[in-house]
Amino acid sequence: MFWNTGKVLAVSSPGGHWVQLNNICNKLEQKHRVIYASPRSQYQLKKTGGRTVHNILDVSADNKPMLIPLAFQMLYLFIKERPQTIISTGAAPGVVAILLGKYLGIKTIWVDSIANVQQLSRSGRMVKSHADVVITQWEPLSDGKTILHKGSVL
Repeated sequence: MFWNTGKVLAVSSPGGHWVQLNNICNKLEQKHRVIYASPRSQYQLKKTGGRTVHNILDVSADNKPMLIPLAFQMLYLFIKERPQTIISTGAAPGVVAILLGKYLGIKTIWVDSIANVQQLSRSGRMVKSHADVVITQWEPLSDGKTILHKGSVL
């Protein structure tokens, strides 16, 4: 597999990104400890069906000043949870997590949204040269080397 045993931090925006992340992590939870981070107030730090879910800021790449407090939230989570791997389906919270995680030496996995048929998402293009593994859900977008196709999660 792409990650070591240990704790996985799964980060996504709400909506479709969250649905896709959960579909991936349902299987990961069988072998790994998965901690979640998503910008949803109903998920605030709590155990949800046996899951630990941290509430983070709901930020988009269009609101650049808010990326700074989000980065501090991510750093706090890295210190608190000590993940060995970060996985994200996007968007801006995932980009911040992947970029900071990579800088700190944490293994990083980006799974681009299934909604992007013609090209990688804007977030995917931002992280593709930084993430350890980049996965697309559309085979034509894979180059077989730096952008991999492993199927769809929906």
